[in-house]
Amino acid sequence: MLNGQTHTTLITVVKITAYALIMFAQYRMIRRVIQGRLKAVVLSWFGWSMLMGISVVAQLQAGEWAWDWNVFGVALSATGCVLIGIAGVWSGNYSRGKGDVLCLLAGLACMGVFLLTSDPWITTVLAIIADLLVAIPMLERAFKDPAGHRTDAWPIVLFAWSLTAGSILFHFSWLHLLWPLYLIGFSGLMSYLTFFRTGPGLKPA
Repeated sequence: MLNGQTHTTLITVVKITAYALIMFAQYRMIRRVIQGRLKAVVLSWFGWSMLMGISVVAQLQAGEWAWDWNVFGVALSATGCVLIGIAGVWSGNYSRGKGDVLCLLAGLACMGVFLLTSDPWITTVLAIIADLLVAIPMLERAFKDPAGHRTDAWPIVLFAWSLTAGSILFHFSWLHLLWPLYLIGFSGLMSYLTFFRTGPGLKPA
């Protein structure tokens, strides 16, 4: 059995490891975009940043603005998403389609809901749904062009969010667990599409 101090230390180490992996994955993705090896679906990245940021604000507001380390991973991801989008615009290595704008509008709608209700549950659930809508253009491109969206950042992020979800289980909260569970699913799907999917004309990693 672990004593209280050891238990707390273990959770802290797990969280710090997860945060470090998230930042490392973001660095890898930004580097690939700048090098021209990965196209940034720029509106998707900006939309994700906005949605995650809204969710963080809603959860902190619900806790009367007391800082909660359980939202730090989402805050890091929000920052990373906007940096990846900026890297794409700055390097000129980005893609944009008509559908991307429609997906981004879903994010703006979520922001409107938050401003009207300020309910962390409603905002977080709608932000995740909108986040998935914003992700559709990238999923479509990854399906059609796996190699063009292949980066080790996806499995790294998958592992990082698995660690984050595990740390939250020690102090269980469904509200805090929603984003990690969704991001585990999304990064797992992107890992599969870009590394493991095989078929006519496709080459596995």
